Amino acid sequence: MDNYIQFPRYSIYLIPDKLFIDQVDNLLLKHNIKFDGLEISKYGLHYTVKAPFYLSHLYSEEELINSFKDYFLSNENKSYREIFNVLGLKKIKKNFALEMNSNDKFNFFCNDIMRHFDLFRKTLNQQEIRKDLKRFSNLSRLEMEYYLIWGYPYLFEFNNHSIALSDITKEIIFDNSIKSLNYSNISLMKQDNLNGKFISICKSE
Repeated sequence: MDNYIQFPRYSIYLIPDKLFIDQVDNLLLKHNIKFDGLEISKYGLHYTVKAPFYLSHLYSEEELINSFKDYFLSNENKSYREIFNVLGLKKIKKNFALEMNSNDKFNFFCNDIMRHFDLFRKTLNQQEIRKDLKRFSNLSRLEMEYYLIWGYPYLFEFNNHSIALSDITKEIIFDNSIKSLNYSNISLMKQDNLNGKFISICKSE
């Protein structure tokens, strides 16, 4: 295993409400797909606000959690509580994903969280960066810039408001049975080992 990989690692997700999750389960079952049987299931149904990261040695998990709590106590932007329309199913990278509408306030909210919590992300050295970049392919110049600054390339104009359902080897035909999406909460997630699922350790209702 590459020496820069460490656990636990953390991420920040928007978590859909139970109705949306049940509707996705029903859609997948129509195509004989069980979400729990997919590799993607360890990440759960979610929208990524802050991509998975390793914790800097300068901070503890307790400090990360306290910062998460403080941030949402003081933040009045509740745009993630809106109802989002489902625009359809599309292929994004290696997955089928449901795409949702967005707006400037919601985008600002997500981008602000991404920037704010980047303070806690472990910064890789040049040798570790070369190893980590093997996860991605054919990055554009701007995507590479975002990776070098934020540790992840698919941000801002390269990010889609979408939720991955299945890998593209599992063919899905969308029947418009899912009309909208509500998020139940935004969660700080933790993964304890390479094959472990991401589990919520703190959330804002």
